[in-house]
Amino acid sequence: MSTNEAVRAPARIDSADPRAARVRDRLRRAAFELIEERRVERISVSDITQRAGVSRQVFYQHFRDRDDAVAQAVAASFRELTPDAGAEDPRAVIHRLCDFAARHADLYRNLYPSAASQQTANAYRDLLHPACVRLVEHLPDPATLADFVLGGIIEVSRLPAEAPGGAVTAESLRRRVDACLDVIAGPSAHDAMG
Repeated sequence: MSTNEAVRAPARIDSADPRAARVRDRLRRAAFELIEERRVERISVSDITQRAGVSRQVFYQHFRDRDDAVAQAVAASFRELTPDAGAEDPRAVIHRLCDFAARHADLYRNLYPSAASQQTANAYRDLLHPACVRLVEHLPDPATLADFVLGGIIEVSRLPAEAPGGAVTAESLRRRVDACLDVIAGPSAHDAMG
């Protein structure tokens, strides 16, 4: 195996060492900041390492490549929004992810299309899917309906990135998603009380 292949070997799993975790977080933050500023193809590993204040060697101890770092940075941001997604109100999870999509429309515009976009989409799906299942578990064929709801939420969540000049707000995005969920899953408990 060449030296270059060894350097680009799959990144190590999150380390229990607090110093390694801090470095990994710095690299993720740097990648996240950069993807909000410019398109993925205009970001290099050097850009990420310079912003994080670490060497390329350290970068490759944590990530396979630039796309891996970018995708993991965005996925980590999703997970921070939904630390207990399986136990809380599914609409609250969906609303937070919609808010994120509206607040970070530039990130989405800069991310797609890139090699990192599929990893990011998978992370988004993984977080949303349990909430979608819980919303429709009382209906016939909940597995199929959950996939259908998930696809619809993803499509609606893309609106802020596609709207010119930030015309889609978090509030309007939540209203659109809720209108669809009310038809499929029934009104939320809050709506039923109001």
